[in-house]
Amino acid sequence: MRSLSSEDATAAIGLTRGRRYLMGRSTFDYEVSGSRLSMGLVRLLHTVVARSTGRGMGLAMRAVKPLLHSQLSCVHFADGSRLYFELNDVYWNAFFIGQPGMTYEPDIATLLLRLKDIDYTFFDCGANIGYWSVLVTSEMLGRKRAIAVEASRETLAILEQNRDANDHRFEICRRALFEYDGRSLFFSDDGPHSARHIVTSQSSRPSHTEPVMSITIDALARDQQLTDSDRLVVKLDVEGQEVAALKGARQVLKRDTLIIYEDHGQDRNHATTRYVFEALGLPVFALAADGSVTKVEDLATLDRLKVNPKIGYNFATCPPGSGFHRWISGIASQA
Repeated sequence: MRSLSSEDATAAIGLTRGRRYLMGRSTFDYEVSGSRLSMGLVRLLHTVVARSTGRGMGLAMRAVKPLLHSQLSCVHFADGSRLYFELNDVYWNAFFIGQPGMTYEPDIATLLLRLKDIDYTFFDCGANIGYWSVLVTSEMLGRKRAIAVEASRETLAILEQNRDANDHRFEICRRALFEYDGRSLFFSDDGPHSARHIVTSQSSRPSHTEPVMSITIDALARDQQLTDSDRLVVKLDVEGQEVAALKGARQVLKRDTLIIYEDHGQDRNHATTRYVFEALGLPVFALAADGSVTKVEDLATLDRLKVNPKIGYNFATCPPGSGFHRWISGIASQA
């Protein structure tokens, strides 16, 4: 691990060591710095909740939020990359503090590690605080060019801090991915991370929303002046708007593009994968936590794969005959 600076290692700072595993070896070693007292409180709450019902961490964090004062902790990766997150954010503190050793989306991490030596541009659609934008632009994953697309103004502040902390090595676009470009939409950030979503109709707006303009993946590619010869990897996690986002990627999907998307376990109709199969006519590959890749032959396969209704499952698709199709088909054939 790199040594922490004297600023990081002051008396008020505690450290939590973590390790991520990829392809049978440790790859993303990291340490977490922050207030020792606050991190200890969060860790204690996770332990207590896990030993009781296993539920209610959100309520517990809301109860102690005034004590945390929106404090930031920082994940220090081995190559010097840094990722800041709010200590009271249950979604992120569960991975970095509450459950040491838990790997964040190892299926995507393994796939991107395999792409380390392949040149591509990365669209981090639904970037949140920029986890994948930080890693894809790091030495660990080959220093790719990345654009982080995020709809939430509240999240944008931390996303910008993570960009600044990593030498401005990725760009930020505050837009909502949609099937049409330049539409006025609303982003609802009321409730936990999993409840945030885009609202397309003003009449159906929840009480707490903020306006945001839409952008299509095709328009984003044009804005970045990508050519037909540029490879593109899109990570698509846009809280239920995956189908709308795919509808706005018609031109991009005629090129050498790999789209990694989420199909949630709660959706037993498999709407996103159904659209990829039936409307787009594209092949689908399932990504597993152990790093394996399997070709999905039909929707019935998802009935067997998506066993937990509380989590999202990651899949990949690409145009048949493209370079990415040959590449991922080769991986799947080895399974």
